Amino acid sequence: MTNTGVSSMNFQWLFDRPIAHRGLHDEQYPENSMPAYEQAIAHNFNIEIDVHVSKDGEVVVFHDDNLKRVCGVDKLVKDCTVKELKSYPLANSEYVIPTFKEFLALVDGKVGILCEIKGINPFDHRIVRETIKVLDEVGYKGNIALQSFDFGAVLYAKRHSNYACGELCTWCSPDGKHNRWWATDFMGKLWINKITRPDFIAYDVRAVDRNLPENKWIVKWSKKLPILMWTIKSQETLENATKYANNVIFEHMDAALMDSLARKFMPFRCLEKNLPSNK
Repeated sequence: MTNTGVSSMNFQWLFDRPIAHRGLHDEQYPENSMPAYEQAIAHNFNIEIDVHVSKDGEVVVFHDDNLKRVCGVDKLVKDCTVKELKSYPLANSEYVIPTFKEFLALVDGKVGILCEIKGINPFDHRIVRETIKVLDEVGYKGNIALQSFDFGAVLYAKRHSNYACGELCTWCSPDGKHNRWWATDFMGKLWINKITRPDFIAYDVRAVDRNLPENKWIVKWSKKLPILMWTIKSQETLENATKYANNVIFEHMDAALMDSLARKFMPFRCLEKNLPSNK
């Protein structure tokens, strides 16, 4: 399958409603849990998720590479079968890691989905390939867009699907305690968009409240592509996001406030040929 191009692609929905980061989660309903998604659906928010591939080849919905932070088990998602993953509760709750198929069946087109393809190896396309394969297998008809830090995943998705594909960009400083920082720093900078030619950019709001060179570039890129801003967690970050964003990805914000912001972010400033279609 070949991407038909931005000009004919319908992803206006991605900017019409705020996007709930890993579902509408709180102390009762953990991130990336089925009830967190149900809460987002009930409030008519689009949902941002993250996907990995398990040891036995299933696409599962979970953010971290490692289970330790959320499940308290020091194991990599890719080293566990689905059965094993489902034996580890999310944040000591009664809920467990859902498969991508279970998530898609729950959403069923009720709201839009922004799916982050995890991984940082641009030459390993397994996660993006299996994600697209699942969407094809279930014949999913709802609104969905893909995004990734991994420029290889973005390029693969553009070549092998008709979904809108976004490039995740962030500010990152050297961190000698984590081996991932250099890859994120390299792939997360705005210049990578010259390689991937994404349909939209998802940009880290933490950059805009600092005196960083990236800020001048986001102004330039906002004239070329629609901008999502992540992750909005406070009134301050919301105000920072409104300087550039066409929509936001949020968590731990008042649902009524976020609902009131639907379609109220700045108009698109990018070229008409790069605008999402309403058709």
